[in-house]
Amino acid sequence: MSNVDVLEQLQLVLRPDMSDRRIVCIEETDTAKSDVILSFYMWYVFTKTDRPVCMVGVRDTYGHYQNIGLKFHYNLLSMYNQKRFTFIESAVSVENLVKCAQDLLEKYPTGIVYMVVDDISSLLLLGEKFEDIVGFLVFAKHQPRLCLVFACWKHKTDESAKRLASAVSHLADTRVALAPLVTGFSNTATGTMRITTHESFYHIDDVSYLYKLADNGLKLTLNSSTVR
Repeated sequence: MSNVDVLEQLQLVLRPDMSDRRIVCIEETDTAKSDVILSFYMWYVFTKTDRPVCMVGVRDTYGHYQNIGLKFHYNLLSMYNQKRFTFIESAVSVENLVKCAQDLLEKYPTGIVYMVVDDISSLLLLGEKFEDIVGFLVFAKHQPRLCLVFACWKHKTDESAKRLASAVSHLADTRVALAPLVTGFSNTATGTMRITTHESFYHIDDVSYLYKLADNGLKLTLNSSTVR
């Protein structure tokens, strides 16, 4: 299965085109990383829409995401030249995140705009308050033209990170929870990917995958159609 086939499969599950899935939390547990899933959303925007993306790279660099993009058959430099992509490294506070979102909405006064943040939990390490980070998510939910996709890291021994991950994943419309295999390393799988969508207060859908990261891309295996 090619990278594009895998991304098309993810699109069927994540359905990023739905208006009630604007806020997406990629929850990282322990050593799991969200960069591939964040890149999936950029692949969707660049190949399936004509809309812009602003990425805030608190943790990983532009070059890192450019390399993943090339594996997924899009080029961030080309998107920048077409005025569809902006990469920002200096937004290391909640105040700056709000300003980035406001500037993006002002620059494109009509239609949906996309903001990708890697990762929001790093702001805790930079001295930002839990309440302010959550407040940014509340602000984003009240911007009907803004689609926000962000990573959030948690670790079982870090209480503040766990608390933040719990709060922001609750505010999100969709949560993609990545975790290493509980039994350790495997030749056929890197970890688990559990996708939870809140279609209504009483209707919560879950789908679970085993995923394998390789040098040339991503592989998915459906582990269960429903996981409770």
